[in-house]
Amino acid sequence: MATTLLLHADADSFFASVVLRHRPELATVPVAVVAHVFVASANYPARDRGVRGGMLAQEAQRLCPELVLIDVPRDEVEEVSDRLFDIFGASARTVEPGSMEEAFLDVGTDDWQIAIEAARGLRARAARELGIPVSVGIGRTKLMAKLASRAAKPDGLHVIGLEEELRLRESLPITDVWGLGAKTVERLRLIGVARMGDIDRVPRDELQRVCGTTMARRLWRIRDATDDSVLHPIASRTTLTSEGTISGFNRRDWAPVELMEACIERVCRRAERAGLAATGITITLRGEASASDVVLKHRVADATADSSIWTEAMREPLASAPGSRLIGLRATLTGLVPVDRIEQTLF
Repeated sequence: MATTLLLHADADSFFASVVLRHRPELATVPVAVVAHVFVASANYPARDRGVRGGMLAQEAQRLCPELVLIDVPRDEVEEVSDRLFDIFGASARTVEPGSMEEAFLDVGTDDWQIAIEAARGLRARAARELGIPVSVGIGRTKLMAKLASRAAKPDGLHVIGLEEELRLRESLPITDVWGLGAKTVERLRLIGVARMGDIDRVPRDELQRVCGTTMARRLWRIRDATDDSVLHPIASRTTLTSEGTISGFNRRDWAPVELMEACIERVCRRAERAGLAATGITITLRGEASASDVVLKHRVADATADSSIWTEAMREPLASAPGSRLIGLRATLTGLVPVDRIEQTLF
């Protein structure tokens, strides 16, 4: 069990929130941000009409004819994500990233009121400096903190204290257990497990057979209040990634080399802002659904964040890359080091 309380901070409708910062007239209008042909993020008015992330943009428009569709502003989204994690890092002694807009935080206290004040400060900074809403949950373990942040949405703060935690460990629907897949949920349902308390009636060997030893142990720990409370921070950032798609909403399709140049330029700009340089680059080409990704790599002796160097190095490999029709591309700078620690080669 944690000796300190944990926070789970999660930016609400992240892509949509970033876009709406400069479009206040759309605050109460259904809006979806589109990546390629899929909804990447929908604001709450759109969610109320059934629009969800991952659905086709055309399907979303059928559900909600007045839906406003906006192409993902990749550069802006990635910059806001970096700045959000700067706020996370300044607000906690330990940060474990979950995605580009969420993380677990250890603020170094077992005092509920101090944790609440830390959460309020984090939310206020995100609103003031970034113009986006961040919901925060507080609990004694990762699961409880994540459940609390779900309950806090939209744009709120929720605490799962000892009394509510005890109740949830008995009554929580299995479908709400973070990390439990749909197939496992269905197998558990077939043996009569719909809520956490139902696990007590299942023989241990049967539970292991149904959902595997690792997941069975995790479920037992949740019931016993000994579930995961240890954060695993990234000691130092070793990679940075930028990605994009050939097609977008309400814009022309990019040529593969144009997309690669844009992704490399964005990720190098982020590296420069962070005072980092890279010794390698990986370009991942994403083809049609049935195709495997194609991975291209290049390394240099002297670390750099100069986009022109990386772009020039990857032009020929991209042009000669095998594979099907390109859908999207990801550029990852690898071997990142602080620029003030770079030792240049002599020859």
